[in-house]
Amino acid sequence: MLETLFFIAMMLFLFGITIFVHEFGHFIVAKKCGLVIEAFSIGMGPALWKKEVDGIVYKIGAFPIGGYVSLPQLDPEGMEKMQGDNENDRATLPEVSPWKKIAVAVAGPLCNILFAIPLALIVSTAEKAPDTTVVGGVSTNSVCHAKGLKAGDEIIAINGNEVTSWYDIMVEKMLLQDTGRISIDYVSAGTTNQLELVGEEIDQEVIGFSGVGQALRPLLADIRSGEPAGDGGLKTGDLVTQIDGKPIHYWHELPEAVQARRDQPTEFTVLRKDETLTLTVTPKYIEEYDKVMIGVTPGDPNALPWSMSGNPITQIKSDAMKIFRLLKALTTKGEAKQAAGGLGGPVAIFTMIWFALKLGLPYAIGLIRFININLAVLNLLPLPVLDGGHICFALWEGITKRKVHPKVVGTLVNIFAILLISAMLFLSWRDVDRNWNVSRFFKKAPAEQVDEPAPTE
Repeated sequence: MLETLFFIAMMLFLFGITIFVHEFGHFIVAKKCGLVIEAFSIGMGPALWKKEVDGIVYKIGAFPIGGYVSLPQLDPEGMEKMQGDNENDRATLPEVSPWKKIAVAVAGPLCNILFAIPLALIVSTAEKAPDTTVVGGVSTNSVCHAKGLKAGDEIIAINGNEVTSWYDIMVEKMLLQDTGRISIDYVSAGTTNQLELVGEEIDQEVIGFSGVGQALRPLLADIRSGEPAGDGGLKTGDLVTQIDGKPIHYWHELPEAVQARRDQPTEFTVLRKDETLTLTVTPKYIEEYDKVMIGVTPGDPNALPWSMSGNPITQIKSDAMKIFRLLKALTTKGEAKQAAGGLGGPVAIFTMIWFALKLGLPYAIGLIRFININLAVLNLLPLPVLDGGHICFALWEGITKRKVHPKVVGTLVNIFAILLISAMLFLSWRDVDRNWNVSRFFKKAPAEQVDEPAPTE
């Protein structure tokens, strides 16, 4: 119970600090520019806590799905009703130059980007294996195997889109599976090759390519009792580095080496913590699996996901490119449906943070870094309700020396605000339904089938 409460508190804190950083950017620049500030809120809706200091109301809203800085000189008509802060008569307030408006609007996303940098630095110090797009195994009865892809090959692009992690490969597969054609560029023995999957050759059931698996380090996760590995002294957590003097880099190399050593004492060199050991294991034929095996299961807890990969610059660049790729997919025929299906709302975000925390704090920090870059990029989109929309209005004013009519701005912002809130509610409902299948309670039960009586003669 205490652990659950701790995770909930950490989840709210990590997401809350992301919102705080964004809104603090708007707040501090607005203050430096001499703008009137009515409120600074983390969270939306009724205030759980609030305090007024020097004419500014600081508060925490009941719904942890966002926040705002109430700026009556910048906010469009009608926004004060949503925020509930209207202490000042807007008509009596001094005008604000368009360049100050732009500075205030840019400050929020910029602070998220700046905040992502130390998070990326923290992540870069975590011990981990490098991310890879090297294929760990290909089923011999798969289409990919028949077309030449094999274990050890490195996938470098899908349909011309560069991939740098296994996550990228899964995303491209998901986005492209309805297009009817997927091309895979890969490097095999130093040579670049390409294969194509067309129509039914594309696996529609799972995310990933049928018969293809990611390369893993040869780290032992489980040693089955009574089998050769345990008898030979191998332990969970051992990293196999050599077999009979031959270097072992990836998991798929281990069973290949074992297959040729049936009933032969074989030297396994392993790294156990900081100590290198050489142990003798005799592989046996296991009739149940029709294979020569030693009785181990792979597992690499340090092979962290895309959110933990690369140096700080690479991490932030990768985050931004993933968001741009999604935006491109949303506007591309054949990809839009899958891209829209992959979107998530606040519930999905909190769920991801929850599971990241379960894996460890470095995972959660990597995810929060991505969310900060995500928030920065999306807020700069030129939509009226977002920072990018305010920047566009201010640019128009600065270039033409004429303001967009307040009623036009207010109408556009309020329309897009309603659309945004509706989208968040829909995505939240879909996220809840995906996790807990609540829609089953609203479905009409099928009519009971009654068999017709057999005809009488």
